[in-house]
Amino acid sequence: MNRKIISNWAKKNFLFWFVENYQLQPVGARQILLQLAEKESLLSQVHIVLDGSYLRPLLVVSIDGTGMPPFLLKTFDSTVTDCSVILSRLQLLEESPIYLTLYFPDRASCEPHQAVVEEDPISLDATRAQQILIDFELSLWSATFKREMERAELMSQIDQSLDERNKRKFQRLVKKLKDL
Repeated sequence: MNRKIISNWAKKNFLFWFVENYQLQPVGARQILLQLAEKESLLSQVHIVLDGSYLRPLLVVSIDGTGMPPFLLKTFDSTVTDCSVILSRLQLLEESPIYLTLYFPDRASCEPHQAVVEEDPISLDATRAQQILIDFELSLWSATFKREMERAELMSQIDQSLDERNKRKFQRLVKKLKDL
């Protein structure tokens, strides 16, 4: 079977196009994609795939409103959601493939996206692959839901600290919110 080969130029243009055309909420998602696009040694390792549920290391970047986390890096032994840690880990992964899955509303029909999507390097039974994908996306959704619940709780505590005029507690909670 002949695999579709995507040039670094095509991947770079697509990543810049994506950053310009889609609203990425946390600044970190934009930073990560731009780092990939601008660093040739990283870009050559990037493989954009539709279903990265069973591929590692996997970088997931989602636009707001998809119900998925804004960005994360899944390796065989960890899941990283801190932008600076992801950026440093990507530097360490320059010798291995880096799989990138983007979540946005029209990803299945978006022509620029389809032009750079590569075939999955591992062939799985369709039923098994579908089950892995469902489990993976449910785990991402669950993590996002948990994060939103933590955010709502922090917002409530921030409101309470304002009511109490407790500046120290307010500052601590706001920092915690920013780190979330």
